[in-house]
Amino acid sequence: MFERRVKTILAVLAAAMIVLFVRLIDLQIIHANEFRQQAADALLLPAQSLPFVRGQILDRLGTLLASDKPTWDIMIDYGLLAENEDYLAAMRRRYRRMPEYKDQTDAAVIERVVEQDIAQMWQELAYFGGRGQEELRARSADITNRIKRIRQLVARNRGFDAPIAEELLPHSVVAGLDDQQQVEARRMFERYPWIKIQASTGRVYSAEESLGHLLGRTKPVDAEQLESDPFVDDEFRRYRGDETYGFTGVEYSAESMLRGRRGVFHKNRKGEVLQDVEPQDGQEVHLTIRVDLQAALYDLLIRELPSFPYSPGGSIVVLDVATRDVLALVSCPGYDPNLFQSSYAELRDDSIQMPLRFRAVSNIYNPGSIIKPLTCLAGLGAGVITLETRYDCSGYLFPEQPLAGASKCWTIPGTSRRKSHGPVDVVKALEGSCNIFMYKIGQSLGVDPLCSYFQMAGIGQPSGINLLEESIGINPYASVLSHRFNRRVQRADPRLFAIGQAEVAVTPIQAANLMATIADGQFRKVRLIQSNPLWPVDQLPVSEHHWQAIREGLFGVVNAADGTAQRYAFFEHPMYALAGKTGSATTKARPVRYRIDYQGQDGQKGFTVLPGGSKREVKDVFELSHPEVEVPYEHIKLIERYPPHLPAGGGNHAHAWFACFLQSIDERGRPRYEVLPRIALAVLVEFGGSGGRASGSIAKKAAQIIIDTLGDELDPDHAADMDP
Repeated sequence: MFERRVKTILAVLAAAMIVLFVRLIDLQIIHANEFRQQAADALLLPAQSLPFVRGQILDRLGTLLASDKPTWDIMIDYGLLAENEDYLAAMRRRYRRMPEYKDQTDAAVIERVVEQDIAQMWQELAYFGGRGQEELRARSADITNRIKRIRQLVARNRGFDAPIAEELLPHSVVAGLDDQQQVEARRMFERYPWIKIQASTGRVYSAEESLGHLLGRTKPVDAEQLESDPFVDDEFRRYRGDETYGFTGVEYSAESMLRGRRGVFHKNRKGEVLQDVEPQDGQEVHLTIRVDLQAALYDLLIRELPSFPYSPGGSIVVLDVATRDVLALVSCPGYDPNLFQSSYAELRDDSIQMPLRFRAVSNIYNPGSIIKPLTCLAGLGAGVITLETRYDCSGYLFPEQPLAGASKCWTIPGTSRRKSHGPVDVVKALEGSCNIFMYKIGQSLGVDPLCSYFQMAGIGQPSGINLLEESIGINPYASVLSHRFNRRVQRADPRLFAIGQAEVAVTPIQAANLMATIADGQFRKVRLIQSNPLWPVDQLPVSEHHWQAIREGLFGVVNAADGTAQRYAFFEHPMYALAGKTGSATTKARPVRYRIDYQGQDGQKGFTVLPGGSKREVKDVFELSHPEVEVPYEHIKLIERYPPHLPAGGGNHAHAWFACFLQSIDERGRPRYEVLPRIALAVLVEFGGSGGRASGSIAKKAAQIIIDTLGDELDPDHAADMDP
């Protein structure tokens, strides 16, 4: 029995060995030449990668904002860019085979000819591309440094070092040629075996300066991007070192939609197709932005900002209250995204206007008095005040100590006297922007209970816009003061936070959403890409009659005779009025220029003056041009701030706010609170001083632009969703 089983097993094994033996004979003897030829054919004709077209970016009405267009690039072999000796040796051998050098036996002559041709090539490239040789060689150095870092990354992942695909490819040194230029380039550079003119695509943007920050830009893939590649498991979508990716703005936030999938076409020498995968282009991305509104509001800021001598820039954000769609996201000054590369140095070094700053979402500012409606909501919601509560404002929280620090109401413009409001309730306190009323709410609540309401309205958390550049602001809970600012809660903190000063800070988009929250009676995050679902709503623990009181106070700010914005923001319209809040957030002049004292490797001492907003920033810029010099921070001295002088008439610098919503009114000019406002907006003028005079006057003009641009879409009977 046992022997029979053994014989059976041996027979099965023998049969399997015979099958394998026969197959090996078939592969290695009978069909060896055929398979060898197929392998050779495949190797001799490498697979052709088929590029995809990056997706388009459009506004909510379908206006094209960004797209790829066909172009031509002048490509140079990586071996020449990297001055690889093996590659250069191969080029010298190639030259020896050329008819004009076939009789040349002196290797030094051939080497000299190759060197001369390379030098001549850089000169001709500089002439053809309208760029200096230094710029082109810097571009070459960027490419080689990036590929070296990619190789190091790949070697670390593999566990051994070996050439990578990017080292075998040509790389673009001059990009964006049109058809006529590529013909001229072929004619000019045909004698250089290391140059290739290849079809490519270039990213083209709407020539609107107002869109530069928002759309963002793309840049070549680097080692860091490869290391964090979200598409690493997809053979045709993963990043390669000769591609680009979304780096800032919408290009970054919508990368997964905009990026397509490469294709591949591979055939052998006989013309037989081995692999054929069609490329898939990226998806269209529709923004919630109205580009006509965006452009008009940007132009408004460009016209108005020169009226404020110290203001380097500002922002306007417009939201649809019902959906929280972002209709305009303006940061001024901006830049033409098509000219970013050529103008980058100038943009970077402008430390006064800071045109690279995406003010609408990146910069944080004390909110000043625009936080007061939220302070009142916190007091009402927590029960420390009621709608009948009245506090007497004599201009000072502690009348017996009129010289006490942060305990005063605001100063009457043109005087040194403090505003005295007398007995005020919630509505009148908002209408007159009474600090004393807010101080008492803050004192009664304390820091963390007040900050809990700040958080419910989106302060200190992402707005939902999902842009890389976004700052979340500062909601100064006691834990935040401890961990971020290394200090404990002080007695005056809740008073200061209640009027939007000290550590509390917001972005313009958060300020606009605060007004949308008050207009709607519920919080919802904002949306920038139409295909994304609307964010869910969050209810604040505030009753409807409390919301109503806040809205009445904000309506009075603009439309009551004693309102702080009545003089500047009131405008006559048969259907709409503004309801909002002014804010003047005290601030200091900011650093703009530093002196760096250093000592070179030769021992020679020197100094340079660089623009910048911080020591770290100027240190990074300095080390780019002086990599051999190490500069300690103590050798970097601040020498200039902006603004250089205090405002005329005395007082401190202040950023000017006006945040509001567009309120429907009846034929007698009274608010129709039963109708949900459609639009909320925030206007910020940096170093603008008075919120009413500066930002209120701009908001009034912005409101008229919004009404004229959106037209029937603002009608209360119009569909709630403003999508076309």
